[in-house]
Amino acid sequence: DPEAARAALAAAGYPGGAGFPEVALVTQGYSWDAPIAAEIARVLGVQLRLELMPFDEYFARLEEPDRPAFWAMSWVADYPAPQDFLGLLLETGSTNNYGRWSEPRYDAALDAAAATADAAEQQARYDDAQAIVRDEAPAIPVAYHAGWALARTGLGGTAVSGTGILRFAGLDWADR
Repeated sequence: DPEAARAALAAAGYPGGAGFPEVALVTQGYSWDAPIAAEIARVLGVQLRLELMPFDEYFARLEEPDRPAFWAMSWVADYPAPQDFLGLLLETGSTNNYGRWSEPRYDAALDAAAATADAAEQQARYDDAQAIVRDEAPAIPVAYHAGWALARTGLGGTAVSGTGILRFAGLDWADR
């Protein structure tokens, strides 16, 4: 909501982003870093400094008590279930919850989803958790990627996993 963001900036004493303190976007160097910084500057007048870090240094920096205010990270689900995003990224105490966000109602919804074998009940509890994430916005997805693959006539056995990753384990040439 660009209008609400501009109004909040003005109310905080930074109309049009004027005088806003320098903020670094800490990242490993994703292709979307510069476009995101440019869009924030264009829409809000806030300048971001890109701070690129090697993998190990980056994650060590996210573990520090004075972690960055703004960082980018990529995530790919390794199994097709809401827990792979909701629990692993945002549950209190999760090692991947780098923002250290904590919300007891959210954690209770995840616990309730894990405690039932009823698929509809489980989905309802994950929906509860999603609503809390929507309202609290502890993380903001800013980019989604499309994957591409080329194949040759006669090459078969590829399949897309439930998480959208192209699997090559079953590759085989058709009899010619």
